[in-house]
Amino acid sequence: MVPTQSHIPTGRPLWSLLEDAFIDEGAEHLTVHGRWGAIKLSDPSPIVREALHRMSLGPVALENISALHENFVRWKTGSGPCLVWRRLKNTLDQLGGCVVPSLGLDDGAGPILSVVAVTGDAVFTLPHVEDDEIVSMRPGAEIERLNGDQALTCPGRQYQAILHSAPATEIAKMLLDGEATIAQIAESLQVSSTLVADVVAYLAGAQLVVARC
Repeated sequence: MVPTQSHIPTGRPLWSLLEDAFIDEGAEHLTVHGRWGAIKLSDPSPIVREALHRMSLGPVALENISALHENFVRWKTGSGPCLVWRRLKNTLDQLGGCVVPSLGLDDGAGPILSVVAVTGDAVFTLPHVEDDEIVSMRPGAEIERLNGDQALTCPGRQYQAILHSAPATEIAKMLLDGEATIAQIAESLQVSSTLVADVVAYLAGAQLVVARC
């Protein structure tokens, strides 16, 4: 499948930095040091600084930054220009695998799924998958224990997915058992199709699942 559009999560997207990454702040420069080296950012603006500071503390909802909130709402609702948000997102993309995208619910209980890069040049995207497209795990994908968590891994992929809690865990296990559509998964697990679509989009962005019409 070649995605023609990006998925906008119904749930709450969260972001953080890898635990071993740290920020070097200068008056006119901003550098993030991670396990794959140092990355000097081209945009050292106050919004970027605030976002990275919050991300260094763990998975956060960046829309809570006041200067970003209106732009973020426009992005999620498709209701107008969101240039400030897109500028920040482009800057985060420069950090490659140092950024950990996560998916949370509106209950504020933390992420149900996080996507962690295993290569420095990884750039995360969210491909849109239709409810009636057939979704399957990539060959070789499996769930293993990683630092007390369940991790969905696959040889040769740039990411692994940390499955923190339901329903992300159940969705991944169902796809390991065989291919299915988002609609079928939602009906089987008795959860909303929008939530399943969010989880599938994150797993597809992590290159762990593929979809076909």
